[in-house]
Amino acid sequence: MNFFKNFLPIIIAAVSGMAMTFQGTFNSALGKKIGVIETSMIVHIVGLIISILGVIFWGRFPKIEMLKDVPYYSFLGGILGVLIVVGVAYTISKTGAAFGISIILIAQLLTAVILDHFGIFTLERIPINLTRVVGTILMLIGARFLIK
Repeated sequence: MNFFKNFLPIIIAAVSGMAMTFQGTFNSALGKKIGVIETSMIVHIVGLIISILGVIFWGRFPKIEMLKDVPYYSFLGGILGVLIVVGVAYTISKTGAAFGISIILIAQLLTAVILDHFGIFTLERIPINLTRVVGTILMLIGARFLIK
C-alpha cells in the first residue's frame, strides 16, 4: 500500500506531463488551421462533453449549495484553462515542442515555488531553500540548451 501511496502520484504526474505535451502539439496543429482562440473553443467543448460523460458514469453533478462555500478564486480555473490552451498552442507552433514546453515548465516551477513558499490558496507552506533555487537555475540552464 505504501508503494502506491508514494509512487502512484508520481506516475499520474508523469502521464499528465506527457498528455500536456501531446495536447500542446495537437492544439498547435489545429491552431495553424483554424486559429488559436478557435482551437481553445473546440478543445473546451470536447473537454466539456468528456467531463459530462465522466460525471454521468463515475461522479455526481455538484449541488449549488456545495458551491456556496467555495472560495471565489477556485472558479478561475476555467479562465486559466483558456489562457493555457491558447498560450501553449501558440508557443509550440512558434518555438517547437521541446523549447516551448521547457519555458512552460520553468514558469510553472517558479510559480509553484512562490505559491509553496507563501502557502497561497490553501497550499501547505514550504519555504524556498537553496536546493529549490539550484534546481530552478539548473532548469533554466537546460532550457538554454534547447534553443535552436
